[in-house]
Amino acid sequence: MLFDSLDSLMIAIPACSGLLAAGGTNESFGVLEILTTVLAGTGIGIVSGLFGIGGGFLIVPVLSALYGFRLAWIGIASCQALGQATTGLMARRIDWHHLELPLIISGGLLTGVWFGSSLLTLAAAEVGNGETGGETVVLGAYSVLLSVVGLLALWETHRTAQGRPIRRGWLASWPLPPYARFPQLNASRTSIVVLAWFGLAVGFLAGLLGLSGGLIMLPGLIYCIGLGTHQAVAVTLVVVWLVASQAAVLHAFSGRVELVPVMALLAGGSVGARIGSTLSARLGGHALRKHFGYLLLGTAALTIAQLAGLIQH
Repeated sequence: MLFDSLDSLMIAIPACSGLLAAGGTNESFGVLEILTTVLAGTGIGIVSGLFGIGGGFLIVPVLSALYGFRLAWIGIASCQALGQATTGLMARRIDWHHLELPLIISGGLLTGVWFGSSLLTLAAAEVGNGETGGETVVLGAYSVLLSVVGLLALWETHRTAQGRPIRRGWLASWPLPPYARFPQLNASRTSIVVLAWFGLAVGFLAGLLGLSGGLIMLPGLIYCIGLGTHQAVAVTLVVVWLVASQAAVLHAFSGRVELVPVMALLAGGSVGARIGSTLSARLGGHALRKHFGYLLLGTAALTIAQLAGLIQH
Protein backbone atom coordinates (compact mmCIF):
# COMPACT_ATOMS: atom_id res chain seq x y z
CA MET A 1 0.00 0.00 0.00
CA LEU A 2 2.85 2.39 0.81
CA PHE A 3 4.57 1.79 -2.52
CA ASP A 4 1.27 2.02 -4.37
CA SER A 5 0.69 5.48 -2.91
CA LEU A 6 4.22 6.56 -3.79
CA ASP A 7 3.58 5.35 -7.32
CA SER A 8 0.49 7.56 -7.35
CA LEU A 9 2.66 10.51 -6.39
CA MET A 10 5.16 9.81 -9.19
CA ILE A 11 2.33 9.42 -11.70
CA ALA A 12 0.37 12.48 -10.64
CA ILE A 13 3.32 14.91 -10.53
CA PRO A 14 4.33 14.79 -14.22
CA ALA A 15 0.72 14.59 -15.34
CA CYS A 16 -0.37 17.64 -13.36
CA SER A 17 2.85 19.49 -14.22
CA GLY A 18 1.88 19.25 -17.86
CA LEU A 19 -1.60 20.45 -17.04
CA LEU A 20 -0.22 23.44 -15.16
CA ALA A 21 1.91 24.39 -18.14
CA ALA A 22 -1.15 24.18 -20.33
CA GLY A 23 -3.22 26.61 -18.28
CA GLY A 24 -3.30 25.82 -14.55
CA THR A 25 -2.22 27.95 -11.61
CA ASN A 26 0.27 27.43 -8.83
CA GLU A 27 -0.23 29.98 -6.07
CA SER A 28 2.38 30.37 -3.33
CA PHE A 29 2.18 27.71 -0.65
CA GLY A 30 4.35 28.26 2.43
CA VAL A 31 6.22 25.66 4.48
CA LEU A 32 3.60 25.67 7.24
CA GLU A 33 0.81 25.17 4.70
CA ILE A 34 2.75 22.30 3.09
CA LEU A 35 3.24 20.53 6.43
CA THR A 36 -0.41 21.03 7.36
CA THR A 37 -1.48 19.66 3.97
CA VAL A 38 0.77 16.62 4.42
CA LEU A 39 -0.97 15.93 7.74
CA ALA A 40 -4.36 16.40 6.06
CA GLY A 41 -3.27 14.01 3.32
CA THR A 42 -2.30 11.47 5.98
CA GLY A 43 -5.80 11.64 7.44
CA ILE A 44 -7.37 11.33 4.00
CA GLY A 45 -5.08 8.37 3.26
CA ILE A 46 -6.20 6.68 6.49
CA VAL A 47 -9.81 7.03 5.35
CA SER A 48 -8.89 5.62 1.93
CA GLY A 49 -7.17 2.58 3.41
CA LEU A 50 -9.80 2.10 6.10
CA PHE A 51 -12.90 2.10 3.90
CA GLY A 52 -11.40 1.12 0.53
CA ILE A 53 -13.32 3.82 -1.35
CA GLY A 54 -10.81 6.66 -1.52
CA GLY A 55 -10.81 9.82 0.53
CA GLY A 56 -11.22 12.31 -2.30
CA PHE A 57 -14.56 13.54 -0.95
CA LEU A 58 -12.66 14.97 2.04
CA ILE A 59 -10.19 17.12 0.08
CA VAL A 60 -12.38 20.12 -0.77
CA PRO A 61 -14.14 20.36 2.64
CA VAL A 62 -10.93 19.86 4.65
CA LEU A 63 -8.72 22.23 2.63
CA SER A 64 -11.51 24.81 2.63
CA ALA A 65 -11.76 24.59 6.43
CA LEU A 66 -7.97 24.96 6.78
CA TYR A 67 -7.23 27.71 4.28
CA GLY A 68 -10.55 29.07 3.05
CA PHE A 69 -12.35 28.05 -0.09
CA ARG A 70 -10.47 28.05 -3.40
CA LEU A 71 -11.63 26.74 -6.75
CA ALA A 72 -8.17 25.16 -7.03
CA TRP A 73 -9.13 22.56 -4.39
CA ILE A 74 -11.49 20.98 -6.95
CA GLY A 75 -8.75 20.50 -9.54
CA ILE A 76 -6.38 19.22 -6.85
CA ALA A 77 -8.91 16.56 -5.86
CA SER A 78 -9.16 15.43 -9.50
CA CYS A 79 -5.37 15.21 -9.86
CA GLN A 80 -5.06 13.09 -6.72
CA ALA A 81 -7.81 10.76 -7.93
CA LEU A 82 -6.05 10.38 -11.29
CA GLY A 83 -2.80 9.27 -9.68
CA GLN A 84 -4.50 6.79 -7.35
CA ALA A 85 -6.71 5.33 -10.09
CA THR A 86 -3.75 4.87 -12.46
CA THR A 87 -1.81 3.00 -9.79
CA GLY A 88 -4.84 0.84 -8.96
CA LEU A 89 -5.34 -0.13 -12.60
CA MET A 90 -1.65 -1.00 -12.99
CA ALA A 91 -1.81 -3.26 -9.92
CA ARG A 92 -5.02 -5.07 -10.95
CA ARG A 93 -5.71 -7.41 -13.85
CA ILE A 94 -8.42 -5.78 -15.94
CA ASP A 95 -10.15 -7.89 -18.59
CA TRP A 96 -12.92 -7.22 -21.09
CA HIS A 97 -15.69 -7.90 -18.57
CA HIS A 98 -14.43 -4.98 -16.47
CA LEU A 99 -14.49 -2.66 -19.50
CA GLU A 100 -17.98 -3.38 -20.83
CA LEU A 101 -19.90 -1.25 -18.33
CA PRO A 102 -17.43 1.69 -18.36
CA LEU A 103 -17.50 1.80 -22.16
CA ILE A 104 -21.29 1.82 -22.24
CA ILE A 105 -21.58 4.61 -19.67
CA SER A 106 -18.52 6.55 -20.89
CA GLY A 107 -20.63 8.87 -23.05
CA GLY A 108 -22.73 9.88 -20.06
CA LEU A 109 -19.63 10.13 -17.85
CA LEU A 110 -17.69 12.44 -20.16
CA THR A 111 -20.74 14.57 -20.91
CA GLY A 112 -21.49 14.86 -17.19
CA VAL A 113 -17.92 15.91 -16.32
CA TRP A 114 -17.97 18.63 -18.99
CA PHE A 115 -21.39 19.86 -17.88
CA GLY A 116 -20.43 19.92 -14.19
CA SER A 117 -17.17 21.77 -14.86
CA SER A 118 -18.96 24.27 -17.12
CA LEU A 119 -21.62 24.90 -14.48
CA LEU A 120 -18.91 25.58 -11.89
CA THR A 121 -17.24 28.08 -14.24
CA LEU A 122 -20.55 29.86 -14.82
CA ALA A 123 -21.32 29.96 -11.09
CA ALA A 124 -17.87 31.38 -10.33
CA ALA A 125 -18.25 34.01 -13.05
CA GLU A 126 -21.39 35.36 -11.41
CA VAL A 127 -19.24 36.96 -8.70
CA GLY A 128 -16.31 39.30 -9.24
CA ASN A 129 -13.43 37.09 -8.11
CA GLY A 130 -15.22 33.83 -8.77
CA GLU A 131 -14.49 32.25 -5.39
CA THR A 132 -17.63 33.29 -3.50
CA GLY A 133 -20.04 32.03 -6.14
CA GLY A 134 -18.10 28.79 -6.48
CA GLU A 135 -18.01 28.34 -2.71
CA THR A 136 -21.79 28.56 -2.40
CA VAL A 137 -22.39 26.06 -5.21
CA VAL A 138 -19.65 23.57 -4.33
CA LEU A 139 -19.96 23.48 -0.54
CA GLY A 140 -23.75 23.54 -0.78
CA ALA A 141 -23.70 20.54 -3.13
CA TYR A 142 -21.19 18.76 -0.87
CA SER A 143 -23.45 19.30 2.14
CA VAL A 144 -26.46 17.75 0.41
CA LEU A 145 -24.59 14.87 -1.23
CA LEU A 146 -22.63 13.79 1.85
CA SER A 147 -25.70 14.05 4.08
CA VAL A 148 -27.78 11.89 1.74
CA VAL A 149 -25.09 9.24 1.21
CA GLY A 150 -24.23 9.18 4.93
CA LEU A 151 -27.85 8.67 5.96
CA LEU A 152 -28.26 5.93 3.34
CA ALA A 153 -25.14 4.18 4.66
CA LEU A 154 -26.48 4.22 8.22
CA TRP A 155 -29.92 3.06 7.00
CA GLU A 156 -28.33 0.17 5.11
CA THR A 157 -26.34 -0.99 8.15
CA HIS A 158 -29.48 -0.75 10.32
CA ARG A 159 -31.50 -2.88 7.91
CA THR A 160 -28.70 -5.43 7.59
CA ALA A 161 -28.43 -5.72 11.38
CA GLN A 162 -32.17 -6.47 11.49
CA GLY A 163 -31.82 -9.19 8.84
CA ARG A 164 -33.54 -7.10 6.14
CA PRO A 165 -30.77 -6.23 3.66
CA ILE A 166 -31.50 -3.83 0.80
CA ARG A 167 -32.50 -5.49 -2.46
CA ARG A 168 -29.71 -5.20 -5.00
CA GLY A 169 -29.97 -4.52 -8.72
CA TRP A 170 -33.35 -2.75 -8.67
CA LEU A 171 -32.21 0.03 -11.01
CA ALA A 172 -30.80 -2.36 -13.61
CA SER A 173 -34.21 -4.00 -14.09
CA TRP A 174 -36.04 -0.85 -15.20
CA PRO A 175 -37.83 -1.58 -18.53
CA LEU A 176 -36.25 1.12 -20.74
CA PRO A 177 -34.97 -0.22 -24.07
CA PRO A 178 -32.48 -0.79 -25.61
CA TYR A 179 -31.04 -3.53 -23.44
CA ALA A 180 -27.71 -5.30 -22.98
CA ARG A 181 -26.73 -8.50 -21.18
CA PHE A 182 -23.79 -8.71 -18.79
CA PRO A 183 -22.59 -12.08 -17.44
CA GLN A 184 -21.62 -10.55 -14.08
CA LEU A 185 -25.16 -9.28 -13.43
CA ASN A 186 -28.02 -11.44 -12.17
CA ALA A 187 -30.55 -9.55 -14.29
CA SER A 188 -31.36 -11.20 -17.62
CA ARG A 189 -31.12 -7.79 -19.31
CA THR A 190 -30.08 -4.28 -18.30
CA SER A 191 -31.28 -0.99 -19.73
CA ILE A 192 -28.53 0.93 -21.57
CA VAL A 193 -30.53 4.14 -21.04
CA VAL A 194 -30.43 3.66 -17.26
CA LEU A 195 -26.67 3.01 -17.33
CA ALA A 196 -26.09 6.11 -19.46
CA TRP A 197 -28.05 8.37 -17.10
CA PHE A 198 -26.30 6.79 -14.11
CA GLY A 199 -22.95 7.67 -15.72
CA LEU A 200 -24.16 11.19 -16.49
CA ALA A 201 -25.02 11.79 -12.82
CA VAL A 202 -21.64 10.47 -11.62
CA GLY A 203 -19.74 12.51 -14.20
CA PHE A 204 -21.67 15.68 -13.39
CA LEU A 205 -20.85 15.46 -9.68
CA ALA A 206 -17.20 14.73 -10.49
CA GLY A 207 -16.91 17.77 -12.74
CA LEU A 208 -18.73 20.07 -10.32
CA LEU A 209 -17.20 18.93 -7.04
CA GLY A 210 -13.85 17.36 -7.95
CA LEU A 211 -15.03 13.94 -6.79
CA SER A 212 -13.45 10.92 -8.44
CA GLY A 213 -16.86 9.30 -8.70
CA GLY A 214 -15.98 6.34 -6.49
CA LEU A 215 -18.09 7.64 -3.59
CA ILE A 216 -21.21 7.25 -5.75
CA MET A 217 -20.11 4.70 -8.32
CA LEU A 218 -19.07 1.88 -5.99
CA PRO A 219 -22.24 1.69 -3.85
CA GLY A 220 -24.32 2.48 -6.95
CA LEU A 221 -22.89 -0.46 -8.87
CA ILE A 222 -23.40 -2.79 -5.89
CA TYR A 223 -26.88 -1.77 -4.72
CA CYS A 224 -28.49 -0.16 -7.79
CA ILE A 225 -26.93 -2.14 -10.64
CA GLY A 226 -26.34 -5.42 -8.78
CA LEU A 227 -22.63 -6.07 -9.35
CA GLY A 228 -20.65 -8.20 -6.92
CA THR A 229 -18.23 -6.30 -4.68
CA HIS A 230 -15.00 -7.38 -6.41
CA GLN A 231 -16.45 -6.73 -9.87
CA ALA A 232 -17.73 -3.34 -8.72
CA VAL A 233 -14.29 -2.35 -7.39
CA ALA A 234 -12.62 -3.20 -10.73
CA VAL A 235 -15.26 -1.35 -12.76
CA THR A 236 -15.08 1.64 -10.40
CA LEU A 237 -11.30 1.90 -10.92
CA VAL A 238 -11.79 2.16 -14.68
CA VAL A 239 -14.59 4.70 -14.28
CA VAL A 240 -12.60 6.79 -11.78
CA TRP A 241 -9.65 6.90 -14.20
CA LEU A 242 -11.89 8.09 -17.05
CA VAL A 243 -13.60 10.70 -14.90
CA ALA A 244 -10.48 11.96 -13.11
CA SER A 245 -8.40 12.29 -16.28
CA GLN A 246 -11.02 14.41 -18.03
CA ALA A 247 -11.83 16.42 -14.90
CA ALA A 248 -8.13 17.17 -14.25
CA VAL A 249 -7.68 18.48 -17.81
CA LEU A 250 -10.82 20.63 -17.69
CA HIS A 251 -10.02 22.11 -14.29
CA ALA A 252 -6.39 22.79 -15.27
CA PHE A 253 -7.41 24.69 -18.38
CA SER A 254 -9.84 26.65 -16.22
CA GLY A 255 -7.01 27.57 -13.82
CA ARG A 256 -8.08 25.32 -10.96
CA VAL A 257 -4.98 23.17 -10.31
CA GLU A 258 -2.04 23.78 -7.95
CA LEU A 259 0.83 21.29 -8.05
CA VAL A 260 2.38 21.79 -4.58
CA PRO A 261 -0.77 20.86 -2.62
CA VAL A 262 -1.21 17.79 -4.87
CA MET A 263 2.30 16.61 -3.97
CA ALA A 264 1.73 17.29 -0.27
CA LEU A 265 -1.58 15.41 -0.20
CA LEU A 266 -0.19 12.36 -2.00
CA ALA A 267 2.93 12.31 0.19
CA GLY A 268 0.81 12.24 3.34
CA GLY A 269 -1.57 9.75 1.78
CA SER A 270 1.29 7.30 1.19
CA VAL A 271 1.63 6.95 4.97
CA GLY A 272 -2.04 7.26 5.88
CA ALA A 273 -3.20 4.58 3.44
CA ARG A 274 -0.91 2.05 5.10
CA ILE A 275 -2.24 2.93 8.56
CA GLY A 276 -5.83 2.77 7.33
CA SER A 277 -5.43 -0.64 5.71
CA THR A 278 -4.02 -2.02 8.99
CA LEU A 279 -6.97 -0.64 10.96
CA SER A 280 -9.43 -1.96 8.37
CA ALA A 281 -8.25 -5.54 8.91
CA ARG A 282 -9.25 -5.27 12.59
CA LEU A 283 -12.81 -4.09 11.97
CA GLY A 284 -15.78 -6.01 10.58
CA GLY A 285 -17.64 -4.96 7.46
CA HIS A 286 -20.73 -3.87 9.39
CA ALA A 287 -18.69 -1.62 11.70
CA LEU A 288 -16.82 -0.12 8.74
CA ARG A 289 -20.02 0.80 6.89
CA LYS A 290 -21.48 2.31 10.05
CA HIS A 291 -18.39 4.42 10.77
CA PHE A 292 -18.29 5.46 7.13
CA GLY A 293 -21.81 6.82 7.41
CA TYR A 294 -20.87 8.85 10.49
CA LEU A 295 -17.77 10.17 8.69
CA LEU A 296 -19.88 11.40 5.77
CA LEU A 297 -22.32 13.14 8.11
CA GLY A 298 -19.43 14.73 10.01
CA THR A 299 -17.92 16.03 6.77
CA ALA A 300 -21.34 17.38 5.75
CA ALA A 301 -21.53 19.21 9.08
CA LEU A 302 -18.09 20.72 8.39
CA THR A 303 -19.23 22.11 5.03
CA ILE A 304 -22.46 23.45 6.54
CA ALA A 305 -20.43 25.23 9.23
CA GLN A 306 -18.32 26.90 6.54
CA LEU A 307 -21.41 28.01 4.63
CA ALA A 308 -22.94 29.40 7.83
CA GLY A 309 -19.80 31.44 8.52
CA LEU A 310 -18.90 29.50 11.67
CA ILE A 311 -15.45 28.78 10.20
CA GLN A 312 -13.77 31.94 8.92
CA HIS A 313 -10.32 32.89 7.65
